[in-house]
Amino acid sequence: MSLTLVYNELYGSLHVPLFLKPWMESFERPERVSLTMCKLRGYGLLEYLNVVSPHPASKEDILSVHSPYLYDLVRELSKFERGEVGSSSFTSKDTFRLACLAAGGAIEAVDLVLEGKCRSSLALVRPPGHHAGQSHASGLCFFNNAAVAVKSLQRRGVRKVLILDVDSHPGDGTAQIFYSDPSVLVLSFHEYDQEVAGAGWLDEKGYEKGEGYTINIPLPLGLRGKPYLWVFERVFHNVAEWFKPDFVVVSLGLDTHYDDPVGNLFLQALDHAEITGHILSIADEYCRGRVSFILEGGYSLLALPLSVAAVISRIVDSKIEYYDEIERGGSPPQHLKRLVASLLDRISSYTGP
Repeated sequence: MSLTLVYNELYGSLHVPLFLKPWMESFERPERVSLTMCKLRGYGLLEYLNVVSPHPASKEDILSVHSPYLYDLVRELSKFERGEVGSSSFTSKDTFRLACLAAGGAIEAVDLVLEGKCRSSLALVRPPGHHAGQSHASGLCFFNNAAVAVKSLQRRGVRKVLILDVDSHPGDGTAQIFYSDPSVLVLSFHEYDQEVAGAGWLDEKGYEKGEGYTINIPLPLGLRGKPYLWVFERVFHNVAEWFKPDFVVVSLGLDTHYDDPVGNLFLQALDHAEITGHILSIADEYCRGRVSFILEGGYSLLALPLSVAAVISRIVDSKIEYYDEIERGGSPPQHLKRLVASLLDRISSYTGP
């Protein structure tokens, strides 16, 4: 099959938040993925998929990215059944177990593609990971699933990996982990972030040999689908043409949907399908189709299942019914056009990977 779905039923039952709404932490809950599986079943999309259950990531896998301190902290605070590992990252009794299983799901997703068992994969995992840095947890994230998966690819000889982060919030943890690594390009499209001060801005470009391999695209709050896609298409295609990746890993944040309680962008499921189309095109052109999607954010129990279904339907070329249509916006504002022009000028000045 062209797409393998990596999923374990424990993702839909463990690590229940101790918070009540409207606390942000309450939105990262098991129903995010259990209801998504129900939606995929209802649309008949599971018939197109091979569903694989992963094993937990090993300690060695986690320590390829994170410090022993963070590994031990998440493990020990989970034994206490509650504790604050980092900003907006609180443990329950199952957190360590599920965080290791999420990282294992990301590894499974990229390994299946690398071994030729499928053309693309999607890891429907939780908790998310892209805010977790080398020695810190943050923003509902404990271990960085995408980074752990990329380290696995590197160990298996993949030379250049493009990490595309389309979450509503910057992939700051991922960028920090690979900030000096020219073999991993981290490209993040996100809203102007008012909570993660100093993260996700244009002047974060990487360090030493990694300079130029971190690219941030901060977008105005409330941006709708058409101007978003205008920016996305021009930047993503030019970055891929310059970097020429051997593998694409997508940090698939879907809190860009207008119904999301945490994000502030105004995309809809159709936009997520079109973004996926661009990703598949780049993977086909440069990576022999090799791409893995790893779930990050997306906290609306109405919007997330539909958005995941939209992504999958585009990959397997199946039609689904959308129930979230809104006006998609028009021409991008001038300041966005200037942003894109300056970024493309900067990229054209690089000598190449």
